[in-house]
Amino acid sequence: MIGSNNAAGREGVDRSGTPAATETPIAAAAIASELDGADAHNTTEADAPFAGLRLLFAVDSRFPGLGGAENQALKLAIALRERGALVEFVTPRVLTSQSLEETFHGFTVKRVDYPHIRWVGSLCLMVWFARYLYLNRHRFDALHIHITHLLAASAGFARRWTGLPVTTKISGFYEFEGGVLDQRRRFMPLNFLIRLGLKQVDFVQTISDQTREKLLDAGFRNEQIKFVPNGIDTSNPPVQPLASDVLTIGYCGRLREVKGVHVLLDAFALLLENNPHQKLQLSIAGSGETSAALLKQADSLGIGENIHWLGLVEETGPFFQNLDIYVQPSFAEGLPNSVMEAMVEQRPVVASDIGGNNDLVEQDVTGLLFPPGDAGMLAEQIQRLIDEPVLRASVALHGRQLIVDRFGFDHVTESLAELYHV
Repeated sequence: MIGSNNAAGREGVDRSGTPAATETPIAAAAIASELDGADAHNTTEADAPFAGLRLLFAVDSRFPGLGGAENQALKLAIALRERGALVEFVTPRVLTSQSLEETFHGFTVKRVDYPHIRWVGSLCLMVWFARYLYLNRHRFDALHIHITHLLAASAGFARRWTGLPVTTKISGFYEFEGGVLDQRRRFMPLNFLIRLGLKQVDFVQTISDQTREKLLDAGFRNEQIKFVPNGIDTSNPPVQPLASDVLTIGYCGRLREVKGVHVLLDAFALLLENNPHQKLQLSIAGSGETSAALLKQADSLGIGENIHWLGLVEETGPFFQNLDIYVQPSFAEGLPNSVMEAMVEQRPVVASDIGGNNDLVEQDVTGLLFPPGDAGMLAEQIQRLIDEPVLRASVALHGRQLIVDRFGFDHVTESLAELYHV
């Protein structure tokens, strides 16, 4: 998925050997080429903590990939490399067709092989990853894990023997909804074992206030939990939309039930009904399991001719630049990359009032909020932006300022430096 956190989808690995996502390596490479110039950075004294720092990034999923967590890991690695760090990746060998080692975007990517057998594969991967860390402990100064799952638990168990400071990132809601931190599954044997390992990592990186509260409820120590948000390139000025008599509303992300795109379609139908003299267009970028159902819903609502289904978008910048209003109608999020990308392009955002979204959107200041699942209220908030151009410009401006002030890579890397140098 492009532009969505990742995170709301099952970005981890199915240890039976089936990848959680089906994006092609070619598409992933296309994303990498877009990221090549991300956050163009001139070396400064502030980069001193990273000069020569040797970092191992462990991505517990199919990598390279197009998920939000994978994208964030790659973007962060690029930002750290620009600041003098030496970054290497390690990831499970999800597909037997993948090589055990490759170079991707200038980074070495090594893969830990394991038998693709349910339960047995999970345990083998944990043991063999711990062995990998022990054998390579002198090559790195710190370990940063993206997606908290088997690799994070393995690193926790191996911490005393490797001596490597371990930071593991909670990438989205998945870890709490069906994942290793789901309280309903905490006494399942594998989840219980994983939790024991996670308690031994140095830091758990949270990207939202809601995630922090859930980690505390799950028994993690307060001093173990560190808030470090997703980073984003803020170096380029926003591109002003072209003058047009068509007002374009957009969504970018996975097409899954939890993303609430069906709510957006219902709201868009109401907007068309209430604005017969306003040309409205809905642009949806992304793919996923609910694609067919959403197409059928659009046809039944009679709004199909007003929707552009773009599929998987490989370069998200132009997509956001061509929008007038961005909508994030999710039922659950980590810290949504799409909202951040819309804000950095100075586009007004309407988002469901849930954790992650409301870490970014303050009502009538940096955007507008609506109760999750309420198509009527979503339509009402979008209508406000249509009717009030001053409000539209104001929330767009303040949204971008929020991202520049708090989520640029300079701020994010500065926070991570403290964790890497523990």
